[in-house]
Amino acid sequence: MATDIVIRTGLDRLRYALLFEGILVVLFTTAMALLFDRGLSSMGALSVVLSLVALFANVVYNTIYDSVDVRYGRIPTERSRKGRVLHAVGFEFTLVTLSVPIIVWWMTWGWWQAIAFNTVAMAAIVVYTYFFTLAYDRVFPVVQPCGEGSWP
Repeated sequence: MATDIVIRTGLDRLRYALLFEGILVVLFTTAMALLFDRGLSSMGALSVVLSLVALFANVVYNTIYDSVDVRYGRIPTERSRKGRVLHAVGFEFTLVTLSVPIIVWWMTWGWWQAIAFNTVAMAAIVVYTYFFTLAYDRVFPVVQPCGEGSWP
């Protein structure tokens, strides 16, 4: 029965989001400063702002995505490759709508330049999300009651 599937707790989701964003802020700040010849403090501040937006979106998105998995009898921490790809792409699409206006303002870019940048960043972050979430699920598994299957 789908209601017997155990999902992550609120504290576990917070740990996931903080680790995810913390590592990403360091990577993103460094890359932005080097690519656009801007100061680490300015790019660090932008990274933190985008991270806070993403942190909120992360908790909300993952709660909804896990609930959909459970509704269909799937164990969220045992997602298939296809389920993980759909999860990562959907999350990044959500972030595009939230982050592009911030990038336009912060970088003093036009909308198309910000969208182009965000598209490239999004592709890199989709790959990061896939591998980070896979590693997180292996390091911090959620123990299931006996007899529950996984999503093929």
